[in-house]
Amino acid sequence: MPSVQIATLQAAAVERLRQSGAGLEDAKCLVEHMLTADLWGRTSHGLSVRYEQMLRLAKAGVGESHPRLDRDLDAVALIDGCGGFGYVAAKRCLAELTARVRDHGLAAVALRGARHTGMMGYYADQAARAGIVTLAFAHCRPLMAPAGGARARLGTNPLTFGFPASPHPIIVDTATSAISYGDLMVAEQRGTPIPPGKALDGDGRWTCDPRAARKGALVPFGEHRGGALAVAVQCLAGVLTSAAVFPAPDTDYGLLMVGLRKGLFSDDDTYDAAVAEFVSGYLETPELPGETVRLPGAKRYENARRTLDQGVITIPDRLADLLGLQ
Repeated sequence: MPSVQIATLQAAAVERLRQSGAGLEDAKCLVEHMLTADLWGRTSHGLSVRYEQMLRLAKAGVGESHPRLDRDLDAVALIDGCGGFGYVAAKRCLAELTARVRDHGLAAVALRGARHTGMMGYYADQAARAGIVTLAFAHCRPLMAPAGGARARLGTNPLTFGFPASPHPIIVDTATSAISYGDLMVAEQRGTPIPPGKALDGDGRWTCDPRAARKGALVPFGEHRGGALAVAVQCLAGVLTSAAVFPAPDTDYGLLMVGLRKGLFSDDDTYDAAVAEFVSGYLETPELPGETVRLPGAKRYENARRTLDQGVITIPDRLADLLGLQ
């Protein structure tokens, strides 16, 4: 697998998308999202796994549809993704949320009519850097069985929280499935099995074969606990937003973002002092042998810093050939 300059990879990926029919700003948005996933070590949402899909969508004319503001209620907004690029629609939601939190202190923005919107932690990170505490929920086509079920009825239904902090935000971003669908895609791409107890095949039997799992169903983490959280997310992102309750693949997905100004209940300085106290106390926890205490999201920032310091990133041969970087 070749190592390429990060800037070179980014420019080549944007240009190929643009040549395939995506607008320049849309192409930049898509590549920034996927490249951030790679920098964070989230290969499941990175260029090697998601880029070819974005090229196909661009060639199919998806970039001709743009998100629109469908309902404006001051501190609350509803965005219609209009079937365009999901990352672009979610970016619009983040912009609306940021402006409304600035004006009102507390705001909520819902999205319907969307395609896959990527990593919720990506948006929570940007909001946290703007001083916004964020709660985000998203659903998708049925990929996961309810707790105790043998067929997919729920999305992987991530729930995400972002908190402004130093030296980097605290980001809680997790699917409610025992393994993410993106990790399933990575395992299939690499020809490796998935751990036992994570997925069912098309006949409702346990499987470690990622290809069989993609034809079957994932299961919730923590059994009924994760299953209950998945139900809550389905209702928040699917029912409440007026998106499809059980959407077809890549069609009418929903997302809900709620934001609070960090000093809403005190002031910014008080919040900053309190979160610093929390971070310090948390990281002072004695560690078990061979274990490391980290704040949620810390590993992604460590990965990004290490890769950015090197200035190069390793990509699969297939992606390098596609972008003419071999």
